[in-house]
Amino acid sequence: MRKPKRKASHLTTKSTDEEIVRWTKSHDVFDRLETGISEVVEDHSDLDEVLREAIFQDNTAQLNMRLPPAMKAVLSKLARQRFDPTVLCARRRSARRLRSTASKAKARST
Repeated sequence: MRKPKRKASHLTTKSTDEEIVRWTKSHDVFDRLETGISEVVEDHSDLDEVLREAIFQDNTAQLNMRLPPAMKAVLSKLARQRFDPTVLCARRRSARRLRSTASKAKARST
């Protein structure tokens, strides 16, 4: 038996950030795609340009994230092998991965 489509409530242009966050947490992404409220964006060229510029900026922003214990152990091991702090190792690997993703996206778009 098929579920009836839920109608997702709309946000107004005057919605606050808190209202937008609450709304996105209460609506499933697939429901939002089905109703046309959200859409999949294939062209990320604007983000690729921001990424290229961001790689050379100073490290002034902070990102806190949870990792599985095994991933943290691997990062710590790699850092010890290179005599680097774990955070520096994670930052380098993230930057390398972002550059790789950006170059693959650029190759696909041309």
